[in-house]
Amino acid sequence: MVYNYGIQSSYYYMSGLAVQIAVMSMVGIHAKKKIPQAHTSLELIELRYGKVVHILYLFLALTNNLLSCSSMILGASGAISIIAGNLHIVAATILTVFSVLCYSVYGGLKATFLTDFVHTMILLIILCYLNTAVLSNVGGLDALYDALVAFDESGVREIPGNYNNSVITGKSKGSILFGLILTAGNFGLSVMDSSFWQKTFSASPRATVPAYLTAAFLISSNVWPLGAIIGGAAIVLENSPSFPTYPRKMTQFEVDSGFVLPYALMATLGKGAVGALLLIVYLAVTSTVSAQMISVSSILSFDIYKKYINPTAGNKSMIAVSHIGCVIFTLGAAGFTIMLHYVGVNMTWFGYFYPLIICPGVIPLILSITWSRQNVYAAFISPILGIVFGFTVWTTTAYKLSGEVNITTLGGQLPALYGALTALFLPGISSLILSLAIPSEFDWSVLQTAHLLVKEKTDSSESSDESIALASQEKQEDDGKQEVLDVNSESNDSRESEKHAELEAQNEVFDKSQQLTPKQLDFWIKVSTGASVFILLIMWVLWPLPLYRDWIFSRAYYKGYATMGLIWLYVTMLVIGFGPLYSGRHSSAKIIKGVWNDYIRRRGK
Repeated sequence: MVYNYGIQSSYYYMSGLAVQIAVMSMVGIHAKKKIPQAHTSLELIELRYGKVVHILYLFLALTNNLLSCSSMILGASGAISIIAGNLHIVAATILTVFSVLCYSVYGGLKATFLTDFVHTMILLIILCYLNTAVLSNVGGLDALYDALVAFDESGVREIPGNYNNSVITGKSKGSILFGLILTAGNFGLSVMDSSFWQKTFSASPRATVPAYLTAAFLISSNVWPLGAIIGGAAIVLENSPSFPTYPRKMTQFEVDSGFVLPYALMATLGKGAVGALLLIVYLAVTSTVSAQMISVSSILSFDIYKKYINPTAGNKSMIAVSHIGCVIFTLGAAGFTIMLHYVGVNMTWFGYFYPLIICPGVIPLILSITWSRQNVYAAFISPILGIVFGFTVWTTTAYKLSGEVNITTLGGQLPALYGALTALFLPGISSLILSLAIPSEFDWSVLQTAHLLVKEKTDSSESSDESIALASQEKQEDDGKQEVLDVNSESNDSRESEKHAELEAQNEVFDKSQQLTPKQLDFWIKVSTGASVFILLIMWVLWPLPLYRDWIFSRAYYKGYATMGLIWLYVTMLVIGFGPLYSGRHSSAKIIKGVWNDYIRRRGK
């Protein structure tokens, strides 16, 4: 996006990441207060609105999982195939999803927590190295700024919508349109993604809002320096003999498929840096795909199998359904992604498309947990209206602007933007109108008193006491990413303990001692709501709009922007890397002590 529209697009990219996570902090703490025993957001929908609405949101949630997973695989497999030396795109896709399938099926939700932390830590370390090394390679910020100014003055490329065709201006129509589409789509990828809700329900109530807000403030570091430094380097180095495509320019398909980053690293740091990029692309996509697998397995086991097929299902059958669901979903996502490759869809086009499908349920779902007056008609009709009119606006806008409807015209920014905004906001408007036209008031105590926990069936090979002890520990996770492992050096039946651990949040015992008082919950609701408004105003009003004028970045502004991005990245690495280790120090000590005692005992035997 920086190559297409200039440095400002990196700003709008990070703006499109932060707001949604702040909103999830508000949604999450509302869920903690109103339906503390839940496992998925769909259980809320079923309890409040009934079977028909539940089935609709089942479709929306599973579609969101498929599109989210496929979009990550689509971008990653294309990049991996290039980085790995023209590896076949099908092979890259299959290898990516198969490796994730192995540890996700075996480890369950616990595996996603572990890999989220480990993968993110490695990714941040590599990003710190790549950004710093590229900056040193191009001669520092002063040299890079001079090269960007020289590129503007050369008039090599015209960028419609940018002031003076500059790549270092805040007045960039393409950047802001991209940012709005991304922001709309990311609301769907967060609110409609059951994996976010799983992390919410498995986290300690005291950690829910602080954890989400920490992520909302720090997530910008992933793209901020990457766009300002490496994105800028890609623009000025394309005409250099060191650039992989020299003497030709990159094709638009190469740019839209995400090849700018590996090409820029090849030109500056060589194959070693591209290998590091291959690693972080793989780590990023596997963490996402793993979360989607576990999300789908929970929906299949709780919201389909236990709800409609076997209401008395116990742990063993639930685990079996979860494993089968993971396999089916993974193979389906891989096949769908391969189909996208062969019909010529790249990750940019797909990123402009999927908000039309995943956004219509966002506002009705938020209102389902925050507003007692939304009625069943609003919850059911509004998402359908969003899908129908979103696609209608998308296609008609493409036809009006280009005179035809095809894969190229539908991939334009304006059709995608108008369609995405319609899909996101029309359901909210229609929900308000329908709810006010047919007044009703929902009693939240229905959710609070609902019995949603899975009762373990006693069995000769399974101890219910052990299950309760393990599940109680699971419920005390600090932040939704760090798990508490059960270390029982006295038990010789580790295989059975692992079986129970696979169910994790699905087999939890509700520990009321861990819950906050209503007053404390209301306090965190106010904090999360205020933080969401604050981040929205900063990221979309107070910072970017004054820059949207006839002005080219000064040397001081560009250097300050890139420097703050680097600082933000290093701070993120420290907080994300060492924060969970500190908060989990007692659990870590318990694990180390248990392993050591077990080693001594076995050595003695």
